[in-house]
Amino acid sequence: MKKGFTLTELLVVVIVLGVLASVAVPKFSRVLETRRTTEAENMLTSIRSEQEKRCALGQKYTVSFSRIPTASYARISDSQAKTANYIYTLSATGAAASRNTNSGNYVLKIPSYKTGVICCEGSGCEALNKNYALCGDVMIPATDECAADDTANP
Repeated sequence: MKKGFTLTELLVVVIVLGVLASVAVPKFSRVLETRRTTEAENMLTSIRSEQEKRCALGQKYTVSFSRIPTASYARISDSQAKTANYIYTLSATGAAASRNTNSGNYVLKIPSYKTGVICCEGSGCEALNKNYALCGDVMIPATDECAADDTANP
């Protein structure tokens, strides 16, 4: 008598493994993408902290990454920087982190340095396991005494 597996038994095992993989891979991808948002949250919070320090010292918010000592990044332009996962953009009143993924594009934003609320916009927001407010629903202060002029780099 020979010991071993029949072709039918092997096919059943392969099918079961295929079904498990088809369920696990999308969930794993979603978890990885959500973990990447931690980088963006930390960077946006760091940028906001530096901008609020400027405001407390009587200066305007800057639109230049050269004036913000944050975590490591590669500058694309004066107002844009890049990490392995995101492209960061400074504006006169807030900052944004944009990312393109297979499940959709999204942008995490702090639309106002003053409030510091992080929101999400784009088709990829639904793929994240975090409950970000939609940027269209976030209240932005009408005036901000520290808002910079986008054309100048104070």
